[in-house]
Amino acid sequence: MTRSPSRPPDAAARRTSKLVSLSEAAALVTPGSFVAVGGLWFQNNPSALVREVVRRGPGELTIVAAPPSSYAVDLLIGSGLVRTAYVAHVSFDHLGLAPNHRRAGETGTVDLVDCDEATVLGGLMATLEALPHHPVTSIAGTDLTRTSPLAAPRDVDGRGPVPAPPAMRPDVCLLHAQEADEYGNVRNLGTPFCDPLLAKASRTVVVTVDRIVTNDEIRSAPHRTVLPGYLVDAVVEAPYGAHPCASQGHYVHDEEQLRAYLHAGRTAETWRSEYLEPRVLGVAEGPDYLAAVGGAQRIDGLEESVR
Repeated sequence: MTRSPSRPPDAAARRTSKLVSLSEAAALVTPGSFVAVGGLWFQNNPSALVREVVRRGPGELTIVAAPPSSYAVDLLIGSGLVRTAYVAHVSFDHLGLAPNHRRAGETGTVDLVDCDEATVLGGLMATLEALPHHPVTSIAGTDLTRTSPLAAPRDVDGRGPVPAPPAMRPDVCLLHAQEADEYGNVRNLGTPFCDPLLAKASRTVVVTVDRIVTNDEIRSAPHRTVLPGYLVDAVVEAPYGAHPCASQGHYVHDEEQLRAYLHAGRTAETWRSEYLEPRVLGVAEGPDYLAAVGGAQRIDGLEESVR
């Protein structure tokens, strides 16, 4: 009888755990970093991680996010830490526009680079392909070719000019998912959206998850792993780490808290005094933050209210 191959009993022991604290993960974002922010609209925003970055206060950041984005991107912009943003669409969906993003555009306090989904993703794809540019023929003839540096026509293959965004290589990628093991093998219980693309294009990848599972559980269903451990540099167990946004399969978005955010954002001053200071700067992440928004039981009970 042929003996099936097996892994040496000490193989797992030879691996290095990638579990870190939230503060250690946030410290990977340093002044001047190019930061990729994952999630899509109200789904899987790396909210707790972004709040911790804001508490640390590294400035002069450049950010990129797949459209449409919402809370995490608007929070970073409102904190005053962002210098340049490649974000094609930032809003709170049916609840309204993103107040800090809109204000930044109106006042010019942030360089909001004109772009769309195709140009942002094209720049990330160029990095994956190890190319200086990635052709995006779908936007040929549009105003973006005149207004956006990302969409400038280039002769990339000798066949004439075509819109071709330059390669984007974020320094740090911030993501939220539902499960991971200590070695950074990450599971999404719903759609990962553009998070795998952001991760593959970035130098350093940090993922918060609602719960850590064992490596044996990960190995028992390898097809469920969305980001393999070799792509992930740090993983943080952060229950409810996407709140006030949703974490697919665990909890839905919190419209009450999102509406409070938008109400606070009616001016830069009220947003700082009514949201940034009491909900971010004035409270520690984890149990203290959860207590400030009504507790885990309240968040778990939101599902029925949004059906």
